[in-house]
Amino acid sequence: MNRFTLLPLALVIAGCSTPSPEVVPLRDGVLRAPSYVDASNHCRRQGATARMLGKAPGETGINFRCE
Repeated sequence: MNRFTLLPLALVIAGCSTPSPEVVPLRDGVLRAPSYVDASNHCRRQGATARMLGKAPGETGINFRCE
């Protein structure tokens, strides 16, 4: 194998090691996610629906609740 064949493999391996977006629990069942999509996916994995509560302070993500 030459270095050009190994390059795509190295990119795939590096892509798998990137951390997934995190959902942060806040207070009273409110959660924060980086985006609407992350919030929806988080609730869907739990068998619930995301209820968006608005942007997080400083636009650091979105506040939501799983219902």
